[in-house]
Amino acid sequence: MYKYLAAIPLAALLSTAAPLAAQDEEPVEEPSAERCVSIVRIRSTEIIDDRNVLFHMRGGDIYHNILANRCPGLARENRFSYETSLNRLCQLDWIAVLYSEGGSFREGPRCGLGLFHPITAEDAEALREGKDAGPEPEALPMPEPEEVGAGGTEAGDEEEIPEGS
Repeated sequence: MYKYLAAIPLAALLSTAAPLAAQDEEPVEEPSAERCVSIVRIRSTEIIDDRNVLFHMRGGDIYHNILANRCPGLARENRFSYETSLNRLCQLDWIAVLYSEGGSFREGPRCGLGLFHPITAEDAEALREGKDAGPEPEALPMPEPEEVGAGGTEAGDEEEIPEGS
């Protein structure tokens, strides 16, 4: 059985001093998406947020994996491990958030992988740029007092119901 640490180089790991996530839906097949990637081809990983991970492959390919559910702590810790008995990482395999504890690591929540979507470097950059950009909240205009309740029936008025309904 193989066990891997991902998301940051081993040297960086050495210098730094839950429950299973339920899957709500059946996996959806997409023509351009891959179910698995070869572990030996993974050059590095990049965590965008608690649900999106980029897999940078040898040869320049990039795969975007949208986890089955949000993985608490993944973006904050910026590292994960995975275990597999095969030489590939597949949809529905699990990754585990790694927490640093006094020079060693402890596994946290385990989260299910989704499909591996091939993307361009430009798409990866857009994901990086968009991770902190959310819609700006806008104040809603307050209705004028006479508009409140407008269009409805007054209290005590009865609505006429057509016959045969």
